Amino acid sequence: MRFIWITALKDLRRLGREPVAVLTWLAIPSFISIILTLVFGPGGAKPHGTLLIADQDKAIGATMLTNAFDQGALGKMLTVEHITEAEGRRRMDRGDASALLVIPSGFSASFVTGQPVTIDLVRNPAQRALPDIIEDSLGIMLERAASYGAVAQTPPIQLDANIIPNKTEQPDGFAAIILPGALFMGIFFIAGALAADVWRERTSGALRRIATTPARFGAFLAGKLLAATLMFAGIGALALAVAHRLMHLRVASFPVAIAWIAASGSCLYLIIVLIQSAASSERVSTFMTNLVTLPLVMLGGGFVPFEWMPQSLARIGEWTPNGWCVMQLRVALSGSLQPIVFVTIAAIIGAMWLIEMRIIRKAAC
Repeated sequence: MRFIWITALKDLRRLGREPVAVLTWLAIPSFISIILTLVFGPGGAKPHGTLLIADQDKAIGATMLTNAFDQGALGKMLTVEHITEAEGRRRMDRGDASALLVIPSGFSASFVTGQPVTIDLVRNPAQRALPDIIEDSLGIMLERAASYGAVAQTPPIQLDANIIPNKTEQPDGFAAIILPGALFMGIFFIAGALAADVWRERTSGALRRIATTPARFGAFLAGKLLAATLMFAGIGALALAVAHRLMHLRVASFPVAIAWIAASGSCLYLIIVLIQSAASSERVSTFMTNLVTLPLVMLGGGFVPFEWMPQSLARIGEWTPNGWCVMQLRVALSGSLQPIVFVTIAAIIGAMWLIEMRIIRKAAC
């Protein structure tokens, strides 16, 4: 254990002697976040999402209501898909759409006769802006429709909006959309720079000396992983504190969010170490790292948030390693991150560490 701490302190001191490099890694995502805020903030690009409609009525009233979502500004922000209620609820459980609108059978007849009728709107808790827009727009449509109905005393149409069970909405605000992707973009860059240190240790002969000494080689790599984890925890704490103070980001639990940033950052670090371990030289390792990380950063919500991406690209990006980390950070900010997620990433880190220990030791010897 002592050797692990010695190795970790050595790496942290080395980083402390290069503050400009660390600030540069952090400046890149910060600069992009500022630019996105200035460009897309007031009056900028609109988010785009999917509205699922289960029309069980199939009559003129329901058709007029659903067609309204294809017109004007709503039509530019939403892709409307007509689907069965069962399939729609399955897709909502997977988070594949912004909302599901269920129009019951007899809706048009009830509207004409003035009989009370309830339509169901299921919101996706992983999004905030688009479900709000859909619900508000639908409320306005129903209010206007009720004013022309046969019953003058009370509106015959009632909107029942609910959130997917067992899920919680993420914190609202622009920071909740921008920060997670930008933060993990910076972590990806830092992880690449930290992983390159393994090659420097290998080139200098340090790995060979460690492999031939009584000190366990695994402890040496564990120390480097510990240094990276502490670095990511510090960066996460600073980023969340600044965003909370200046951008009014709501964080349900700072310890949980910071722990997730540290754990997921360590996983990304090991992924890059694995990529670099397969390279034949330090130059090739740098090329391979850039070849892999840059597309992942673009797809994983680093440059553009998932809400502003085409739906097809957003679905792919959410399943990239860093994209999955971004989505789980959003859940952590809302306070609903499940313990099984930490167990899963701990198992991934452990498995990758064991694999890389054998690969790097074999290369060093």
